[in-house]
Amino acid sequence: MKKIYIMLAILCLALATQAQNFEDIVRFSATPNNGTARVSAMGGAFTALGGDISAIAINPASVGVFRKSEISFTPFVNIAKTEAGSENPAKSSFQLGDLGFVVSLYNPNFDWKGVSFSFNYNNLNNFNRKTRQVVGTSNTSFLDVLALQSGTLESDQLDGMLTGLAYDAYLINPYYNEGDTTLAGYLAVFMEDEAVAQVKNIEEKGYQGEYTLSVGTNYKDKLYLGMSLGIQVLNYKKSSLYREAPPEQSLSEVDFYDFEEYYKMNGVGTNLKFGLIYRPIPQIRLGASIHTPTWYSFDYDWSTRFYAQYITEFDDRNGREGYTFDVPSYPYSIDCDMRSPWRANLGIATVLGQKAILSADYEFVKYPNARFQHGEDGYGYYDFEAENADIEAYLRPTHNFRAGAEFRVNSIASLRAGYSFRDSPYHETNKKHNRLQALSAGAGLNFGSFYCDAAYVYKVAKNETVFYSYIDPNTELNDVIATPVSNKYINHEIRLSLGIRF
Repeated sequence: MKKIYIMLAILCLALATQAQNFEDIVRFSATPNNGTARVSAMGGAFTALGGDISAIAINPASVGVFRKSEISFTPFVNIAKTEAGSENPAKSSFQLGDLGFVVSLYNPNFDWKGVSFSFNYNNLNNFNRKTRQVVGTSNTSFLDVLALQSGTLESDQLDGMLTGLAYDAYLINPYYNEGDTTLAGYLAVFMEDEAVAQVKNIEEKGYQGEYTLSVGTNYKDKLYLGMSLGIQVLNYKKSSLYREAPPEQSLSEVDFYDFEEYYKMNGVGTNLKFGLIYRPIPQIRLGASIHTPTWYSFDYDWSTRFYAQYITEFDDRNGREGYTFDVPSYPYSIDCDMRSPWRANLGIATVLGQKAILSADYEFVKYPNARFQHGEDGYGYYDFEAENADIEAYLRPTHNFRAGAEFRVNSIASLRAGYSFRDSPYHETNKKHNRLQALSAGAGLNFGSFYCDAAYVYKVAKNETVFYSYIDPNTELNDVIATPVSNKYINHEIRLSLGIRF
């Protein structure tokens, strides 16, 4: 049970973040976006199909399938909604989903039927989301955790991001052993077992995209080979405001306090991909691809702030003066490297009489293979030993599935549908956390040299988080665990692709 609550606290990334942790690995390695409207409508199941610009990001052998040159453009609208109890804020965003071109030098007169090149941008992740979480009454407080974490350190030894700021805002106060001046520890400003209301508002922004340069070839229209170089860029920002407030006329004489946290990451990474597609008979296609890890370099910034407001201007118990205390931290920055997991895709597809297509993909992602490396925070080298140990302790390999279908109504119009399942990367006790399922549908019009496609994608994931958790390794008497909050994350996406073949 203790392991479950430790995990929930880490998954929430709330109120106790320091540098990176394995949730960043999950955030930047789980890439649910599928590019063009056709690929999205068919659930992303294109490992064995190819012939679509964004499918090249799944299997670079897809570029070898092209017989004509092509350029396409895909914008999309995303509406992200988070349901946490009765709270359900939504945030919409408009982004570029896919933009690219293929140059095909196809020649039917040779066994090796030429070479194709492509350059493509694909939106891998859209981080724009708002979340509001409420615990109406709690008999524990985040301040209890900070008081326990402070131990018997002198006030000038407390850290400058959490405990030291809480002390400066008089939210945790020292107490001493009877008969001497030896520091015995710290206590939260709230009275013992005093009930508090807790609210947390989170806003996330940003994107993760990949620029891909690919080359592929075609042998006898049966075997397609390809490789690509990918350059990923990401920008992620997260700001949160956590508030605790006791009942009116509280004995602690606290009106409320806020803890604000701002977190930003910018990064660039590179990877390689290799793939093949094979047609043993005209009706069957088999595909496979390997994606190396993406090697990132990150700039990471983190800052915090405590704001406390008291009921009276003068506290007779300790002689403290001042109605409010506003205590910001100094910004903390670190440069580091990160290696994402490697992954592999297998696919099978069938074309039924030029009338219908059925396709299925399997994806393996080895999350325990990921690592943080080479940290430098201005104070010296940071080795990430603890963070990398957590990656191996809490993450597991995943097995993901995608399926899609296309029915050609006539030579111009097609209807499509798809489903995808991305398993949770967390171990057995939390195996349902962030398990993503997506349903999709769409239609397309093909006029030969010009085509347009539309898709709608519904994505849903769930998890449970806690605002804070302090687990004493020696005794359960000092454990402080927040009330769990259940979250449901829903995304509605609408994609439109326009393309020209020449």
